[in-house]
Amino acid sequence: MARKEARTLIDRLRALSEDGIASFFSEVMASEKLRRQLGRAGERLTANKHVFDRNVETVLDFVNIPSKRDIREIKSRLDHLNSQFTNLSMKVDRLLDTGKPSRAARSTHKRH
Repeated sequence: MARKEARTLIDRLRALSEDGIASFFSEVMASEKLRRQLGRAGERLTANKHVFDRNVETVLDFVNIPSKRDIREIKSRLDHLNSQFTNLSMKVDRLLDTGKPSRAARSTHKRH
């Protein structure tokens, strides 16, 4: 029964022009009861999406497949490592340009 009602509503919405759709939503928003129901439906949809996402992550973890969150964390770590490597590379280049060995290199050289 609910499927038939939903189908009828969808068919009615398709038949409406832009003015008709605006009028339809004006009527919906004018009704306190419909606004509350629409708000609750949105809240349930959001809650269900969070539960669904968490369940998908659990399944992916179980079969050892990284989730979007895992990929984002790895990318963030790689970006951080890349910036550290770039900084280190720049420091090495500066040392090589000056021709002066670092303190660590001088102390190693003195030992031999």
